[in-house]
Amino acid sequence: MQIKSRQAQTGGCTGLDNPDEPLRCVFSTVQEMKVGTGTTARKQQTKYLWYVEQQDVDEFGVRKINPQFVPTGEEKIIDSETLLADYTPEVEIHNTRVEPAIQGLTRTVAKGDRHRQNCEPLSAEMEYTKALDVDETNVRAMFGLGLVYLERQDLEKSRSVFNQLVELNAAFDLDHKHLFNEFGIALRKNKLYDEAVQYYSRAVELTDEDENLYFNLSRAFYEKDDWEHCFEFADRALNIDAYHEHALAMCKHIATMAGSEPLRNRHNKPPIPREVAEKVNDLLGEDDDMDMSVEIGPGGFGDSTSN
Repeated sequence: MQIKSRQAQTGGCTGLDNPDEPLRCVFSTVQEMKVGTGTTARKQQTKYLWYVEQQDVDEFGVRKINPQFVPTGEEKIIDSETLLADYTPEVEIHNTRVEPAIQGLTRTVAKGDRHRQNCEPLSAEMEYTKALDVDETNVRAMFGLGLVYLERQDLEKSRSVFNQLVELNAAFDLDHKHLFNEFGIALRKNKLYDEAVQYYSRAVELTDEDENLYFNLSRAFYEKDDWEHCFEFADRALNIDAYHEHALAMCKHIATMAGSEPLRNRHNKPPIPREVAEKVNDLLGEDDDMDMSVEIGPGGFGDSTSN
């Protein structure tokens, strides 16, 4: 069970007999507890099923398997010593119950994605809901359902999905980067600015530094008329990528608006604090060849997405 990194695997339990394969299998643990009191007291054993995936040489991700036989919830990391001491392989359960359930859930979510992409929101909602009935923490289904609600401007249900997603660390994994970017942009476009700020702030906490996330957070603060944080996160984006197109446009726009009351009135924006204007001018003034001509139309800035 020793391997350097996780690899994509399909079908069947792997890694138990071949040390060159990453481990991916169902395991069980048994917990013994005392029930009853006095002369009626007795010991009862409860068996729990876990989905184990090897992530590194001595790191194994463990997730609980729910009554529908799919892995669910946040992943915890254990080492090989703990795995060998406390967990028992359940190859038959993996191959006959869990693997088919995972494949069925994957197909259901994929159907939801296809319906959403084909502008069939009701069918998409049905498939995503079906997936969440099997695994209430399925990140792809939650994102898909949230996007369906935002597209039809059902803000109450959108906020409900948002509140669940923002609490899930897994929602901000690299595997879901495209989806969480799309969801954050959709929040902002539906004028859920407080939610967009909270959402992108959470993403910044949980992911490596990403200039596009910083810009999207700057963009959300722009909509909230929070000039200080708008510039702060545009500046952070530029610290990573000095030529980030959207962050540069934001800074130029702030500089232009700081000196033009008519322009601020046209965009329905409040005055820019002097210290913010000075910081922007200092940043832009570092490049004497910087083109300061910029005009942002009613649609605002473009959106920035991570690769």
